[in-house]
Amino acid sequence: MKQLLHLIFLFTIVSFSQNFEKVDSIVLKYPSFSKEEDLAHQIENDFSTDLEKSRAAFFWLTKNIRYNVKEFYNPRKRGYRFQYASEEEKIQKLQGLKDQLVAETFKNKLGVCEEYAQSFKKICDLLKIEAAVITGYVRIDSREIGKPSNSPNHAWNAVKIDGKWLILDATWAAGSIYNNNWIRKFNDYFFDMPKDKMFKTHFPSDTIWVLRFGRITLEEFYNQPIYSSTFLNLKTTLISPKTGIINLKLSENIELQFTDLDPKSLILYTFSGSRMAQKPLISSKNNITSVIIKNPNTATDLVIYMNNKDALHFKIRTD
Repeated sequence: MKQLLHLIFLFTIVSFSQNFEKVDSIVLKYPSFSKEEDLAHQIENDFSTDLEKSRAAFFWLTKNIRYNVKEFYNPRKRGYRFQYASEEEKIQKLQGLKDQLVAETFKNKLGVCEEYAQSFKKICDLLKIEAAVITGYVRIDSREIGKPSNSPNHAWNAVKIDGKWLILDATWAAGSIYNNNWIRKFNDYFFDMPKDKMFKTHFPSDTIWVLRFGRITLEEFYNQPIYSSTFLNLKTTLISPKTGIINLKLSENIELQFTDLDPKSLILYTFSGSRMAQKPLISSKNNITSVIIKNPNTATDLVIYMNNKDALHFKIRTD
């Protein structure tokens, strides 16, 4: 029976993957719509389920909206002032501002996280699919470890499919910044992010979203290592250390421990300022793999690579 259930589970995963491949192939043929209503109308005609429609909206945004690198490095203050006589009028005027933001995004094909998130929400509204914009915190640099931000720095989405919330981030799925340039490269991890891994990368500012998926504080979120989607896509789990700051005595080496690590994985590391990646000492026992790295004898940043891809970031402190 266990084997049968396992096969059914695998078949379900493959089926979903094939469905998304079909959805994505259709959306790739879409024109570069200049109005959100036109995109929503096309999606409504082409797809029947809310899951397919949500995927289509998400995928189109990642392929057609370019990330605004200039805005990322020099963010403008977004403040709006308006008067209202009732709560209803307030909601209407706020929605008007969001609609204007979405309209400009479709026209200019440019935006940061707020534009991606509000655009996805608007398309879902037009398709009558329940969705939300989540604001909160993300970390992308080891310098942020242990230093909680004073205010939210990111926006992403949740969409309700068959009574369950899916978490997705079109901004991070669309591409990434490398050497101050934005590189478009679709990352499927950020569509329906695993609930048990959400707090590795995203922390909502609204308590209701935190309580829906676990129990963690903002301080605990910031004290973690920096996890890349490359690592989170693997079956392995980092079991030690749990914190992103590794305190070492001069006589100690760095030891990382993983469960379910593929023995064929290529593991390398670098310290900040190093030109060459190095191989650590690796040993395994009872499904636990230990990765030993020589003490750098100085405060520095540590980056772990798995199969030549960025996987984990830590801060090293020495006595």
